[in-house]
Amino acid sequence: MTTVDTDTRRSTNLETLREYFRLLGERDLDGWIRLWAPDCVLRLPYTAGDLPARLDGAAAVQEFYQRVIDGFSSVTFTLIEFSPLQDPDKVFARWRPRCAMLDGSVYTNETVGLFEFGPDGLIHHFTEYLHQLGFVDSFDSFRQ
Repeated sequence: MTTVDTDTRRSTNLETLREYFRLLGERDLDGWIRLWAPDCVLRLPYTAGDLPARLDGAAAVQEFYQRVIDGFSSVTFTLIEFSPLQDPDKVFARWRPRCAMLDGSVYTNETVGLFEFGPDGLIHHFTEYLHQLGFVDSFDSFRQ
């Protein structure tokens, strides 16, 4: 891969992540899921409550995030940072969501994740690390 190809792929993937957070903030799940490959994999290595450790396929990812979105009325991100890795198809990200929950409470967390893109520019693998117990406590749909 040439430097131009590498730079272009990295730039495209970073733009996809900016779109990822913009669409989540707008609660546009239909637009957001188009950023994912049909055979994508989402991993949540440290789970609690009814949170799955792994989701396979865009349909499963969309269903999961629909449960999340249904739990809040709005979300903003007080921090979004991207750290591109040497591999242009891998980006480490850190973000802080602030969700206004339907019951009037506020959910906040600090989250990091590794996004892995395919040559098509779509998210193929995503590993997300967040404080699971705070998440489960805030979202009724994930309590056991």
